Amino acid sequence: MVTTDLLMRDSNLDSNRNRKLKIGRPRACGRISSSRFPFSRFGRPHFLIVLCLIALVTARPDAAPAQSKSATLAALTKAREQVMNASPLVMFYYSDDSVGLASLQAHAGEMSVLAPQCYRLDSAGGLHGQLPPGVEEMSRQAGLPLMPLVMNPDFDRATAHSLLHNPMAQERAAKNLAVLAERAGFVGWQLDFEGFPPADSSEYVRFAARVAARLHRDHRLLSVAVAPRFSGHFPSISPDGFRTGEWGAAFDYRGLGRTADFLVLMAYDQHTPSTPPGPVAGYEWVKATIDYAVSCVPPEKLLLGIPLYGREWDDPSPSIPAHSLAYKDLKPFFDSPDGERHWDDLSRSTWFQMRDGTTLRTVWFDDARSLREKIALVNLYHLRGFAAWHLGVEDPEFWEKNGGE
Repeated sequence: MVTTDLLMRDSNLDSNRNRKLKIGRPRACGRISSSRFPFSRFGRPHFLIVLCLIALVTARPDAAPAQSKSATLAALTKAREQVMNASPLVMFYYSDDSVGLASLQAHAGEMSVLAPQCYRLDSAGGLHGQLPPGVEEMSRQAGLPLMPLVMNPDFDRATAHSLLHNPMAQERAAKNLAVLAERAGFVGWQLDFEGFPPADSSEYVRFAARVAARLHRDHRLLSVAVAPRFSGHFPSISPDGFRTGEWGAAFDYRGLGRTADFLVLMAYDQHTPSTPPGPVAGYEWVKATIDYAVSCVPPEKLLLGIPLYGREWDDPSPSIPAHSLAYKDLKPFFDSPDGERHWDDLSRSTWFQMRDGTTLRTVWFDDARSLREKIALVNLYHLRGFAAWHLGVEDPEFWEKNGGE
């Protein structure tokens, strides 16, 4: 657990100790004579040598921190430029429940920035979490900047509401994020607060502005993940028939776009366990989310979130109507003589179907072909880039045919 509050408290204690030492030093008034400071017995040359040695010993501890600070600033400048100058900006999310470490090792060179999902803020502004094992070292070796996600735990509404309505907790959160970013060498943070009500939309914008101001002071970056919406009103239905849900209505694209360095438009999930089978992110549905987003935020500040995963529905349904799955989970469909692979022209998505005993299993999955269609929208709308959720679940052909482009 990261306890950055303690880090800052230790820093304040050190500062207080230094002040006490300075206050306690005796002041020398008037002229210093040899009778008060009898260095004459050593001789003036020896005394000067002693003074020089003292100066050297005193200077050495200060030189190392100065060099370290300079190296840290140079590394941060390089990482920031790598992110801001990337065209397209290619972000990949990393979740520790994935098999993503091997994918990261193989493809780190094709990414602009890595965003591990591993930190959370509590209602008092306390920061908790740590990087998954191996990620920090692998990213360092690849020269890949880190921009971790920070969430309200389990997207809990009450936690987010309490934090967003408590200025002191927000300030504590912003300080904790800044302290850890400096100590760990993060290029910045991504806010991924979800599940809070639309009524807290303005408070979330103010919180993002507070965090951005703190990070920008240290030359670091802030991105914000936003759920899809199709209009500025709630409830509403777009001309295409797509509905803005309560989850998406909580995000003020304009307000967040003004304060963050870029937004990630999470253009998923169109179909969920509570809906009939369908694409995770159909082509026209994704286009409609982008149409609204670019009406609020400059395209160069937008990353298109793309899903690397799929979802399966079973009929008759078990206790869980549907579940997410990785590409490797499609092996039974490929191996079965009854497995069928289809391409849907309207949604530009791949779907599979097979009968398993008395159960009809239906899967919609974004494979390499459907992902190419989505990445083409990045170019069509002149967006900053894309952000892919998440490493380790993708179709291997995605790398062969997209190469991160």
